[in-house]
Amino acid sequence: MKQTIVLTVLLITTLAIASERFHPADSNQNNVIEQSEFDTYNQAWRNDTTWSSTGESVPTNFLTRAGHLLLNGRKYHDSGGDIPMCWVPGDAGPAPDLTNTIGMTFVYIEPGSYTMGSPSTESGRGSDETQHQVTLTKGYYMQTTEVTQGQWKAVMGSNPSYFGSCGDDCPVEDVSWTEAQAFITALNEKEQTNKYRLPTEAEWEYAARAGSTTAFANGGISETGCDLDANLDAMGWYCGNANIKTHPVAQKVANAWGLYDMHGNVWEWCNDWYGSYPANDVTDPGGAAEGSTRVIRGGSWSSTAQFCRSAKRNNYSPGYRSYNIGLRLSRTP
Repeated sequence: MKQTIVLTVLLITTLAIASERFHPADSNQNNVIEQSEFDTYNQAWRNDTTWSSTGESVPTNFLTRAGHLLLNGRKYHDSGGDIPMCWVPGDAGPAPDLTNTIGMTFVYIEPGSYTMGSPSTESGRGSDETQHQVTLTKGYYMQTTEVTQGQWKAVMGSNPSYFGSCGDDCPVEDVSWTEAQAFITALNEKEQTNKYRLPTEAEWEYAARAGSTTAFANGGISETGCDLDANLDAMGWYCGNANIKTHPVAQKVANAWGLYDMHGNVWEWCNDWYGSYPANDVTDPGGAAEGSTRVIRGGSWSSTAQFCRSAKRNNYSPGYRSYNIGLRLSRTP
């Protein structure tokens, strides 16, 4: 009789949470059921009136498979069934998106190949944008926005931004590459991981293009200066529409991968030393082996349209700071 009641409760529970992506025992939603989470879930069931008369532990096979998952490597994924009883042990691969404890959101960028650089016919191109084939064999997460002033303050306790009055949702700026590294170190400590980092230049351009081959992710370039370029105006803040200041992130149209402000608002530091592109096709490039300046990408609120193109390269010394340079993080799965 008792088992019949429990199974009935289980059926109701599973139907009620059928649309949930995470197992109900997985309170921190990382697709892993830790022992502490299992114990908490077990205790909650023990406190249910169904069990209060005995106070005994709930058999693991009655825990919507939390116990089974715990005993089989702790990792799990949804096998595609309609109810949580279909969750099975094992790693289904990286989640399509994630959010950390300070509200930074990331989307997973699948590995692939693309043509890095710009064609000779693209208006405003630079001589250092020689086209070459790049293959990225490993997927990675890319932050959906530039690091905001609020996020920087949550980690570092202060705000270096020249445009501080713009607010917590505006991009942090006036930070050097060296200071960006200090932020990453502090964030990794705060999140108890070592996975946050700056993207490589190849990862940055791959993410910015989001499958496109044009100057901007949504099409070609029609103006190289500060005059209105319809495509850039839709996707980013530059000298033609920014009114000499930064703007809150994610106000313009995102690219096909859900990334905002890849064109304009603030330049973004990359991890690489600046150097000439290779003449041949490359796999998982990490930039020059050594150098004196680090790469920045994307253009800013003060840039002309040609400097906001997906292929545009720029560089400064690691200690250089400016009110038009910020950062966007990537994360290793």
